[in-house]
Amino acid sequence: MDDPQSQESNVDLNQDYISNLPDDLKHQILIKLPIREVARTSILSRKWKDSWVPIPNLVFTEDSTQSKLTKLVDMVLLVHQGPILKFKLVSEHACNDAIRQWMLVLSRNGIQNLVLKFEGGERCVIPSDFFSCVALKYVYLFNCNINVPQFFQGFNLLRTLCLCSFNLSGFSIEKLVSSCPLLDSLELSNFFQQGCLIIHALNLTFLDLFGEFHDLCLETPKLASATIHLSTIDGDYKELSLGNVRNDSNIIRAIGCLYNIESLDICGEFTEYLGKGHIPEKLPIFFSHLKETFVSIYNSNQDEISAAVCLFCSAPNLKVLHIEFADNECEDVPPVELLWNLKANHDKLFKHLEILNIMFNLQIPESIPLRTAESTLEFAKLVLRRAPVLEKLHLELKYDVAVTFLKMLESFPKLSVKAEFTVSEESDRH
Repeated sequence: MDDPQSQESNVDLNQDYISNLPDDLKHQILIKLPIREVARTSILSRKWKDSWVPIPNLVFTEDSTQSKLTKLVDMVLLVHQGPILKFKLVSEHACNDAIRQWMLVLSRNGIQNLVLKFEGGERCVIPSDFFSCVALKYVYLFNCNINVPQFFQGFNLLRTLCLCSFNLSGFSIEKLVSSCPLLDSLELSNFFQQGCLIIHALNLTFLDLFGEFHDLCLETPKLASATIHLSTIDGDYKELSLGNVRNDSNIIRAIGCLYNIESLDICGEFTEYLGKGHIPEKLPIFFSHLKETFVSIYNSNQDEISAAVCLFCSAPNLKVLHIEFADNECEDVPPVELLWNLKANHDKLFKHLEILNIMFNLQIPESIPLRTAESTLEFAKLVLRRAPVLEKLHLELKYDVAVTFLKMLESFPKLSVKAEFTVSEESDRH
């Protein structure tokens, strides 16, 4: 057997083993380094001089002045050889003077994964060459102005589109989304859309909307998971919503074709929006696959309660329900007791519900307005009376406030003998 010490003595400590690695292994090493350090490897030795040039993933996330950043990106793109599959740029600077040339280079080198995140105050104007990047599969744009040109024929390979803090003029959102036939995941956040926001995407399975829009139409039959948060200024949508037209229905137009929905979160003022116009007892379709949902109740008025109950009646297999009640000091007619009970007369309501999680969005956590408390208790009473397999009713509330609620809940008749009451001050939602 060889002596270990003799084996160690055979190792040449002056030998540059890393430089003699195969090119593909050196590429894997370089991919893990910041792009500035990658470029500097060219001065290590002759064998490293051009090793970084064909790297397909270019990531620029360093803090520097705009001029230094521009020079670095210019230099890397100038000497780069081969396809550029991923380009990521995170900067405080919008780089509007340079982005057009960069995008032109990317469009000619088969870019598939594009991330542009501009964290400063100025928005980046996305150049028209972006729409010539026909090989794109993943796009994330943050703090950008986007204008879809007339010549745009679509991103035929795009599967994921994330637009955050952006501005798209006119009906460009509809045009952009409908021109991506393979789109599977869509996120739109911190945006304003005047008029109807139409999402036409036949292969979409994941949707996350957070913004201001006056109306919504989802044409997404394969959608499995959706989060929709409507935030408005002074309830503008109430004036412009098509749901104010007699016999028109926001809830049918917005979510009435979600045949395959499995998880649905309705946040902000979207519940009240759904209640505008005609509200059927249940939707034309059943959400047969919907097992878990989140619903915000802001005002506990007739519109919100009608929309919420319509949703619950259309989800016969619902197992987990998260419901959030917000501050409300306004008076409404009829009382919430009548509203919840008059609307909730469907025979399959909550038949499979196992978990009810009640949360509160309160300005003062230690104080619940009377109207909010009444609506919460009446809804809990309804669930306890209608849910035969309920296992847990959970309150997310300050303990000293929850004590009073628990005493009242325990006095309500319940259909399920297994139902237990729990309390926590933090979210119980996973």
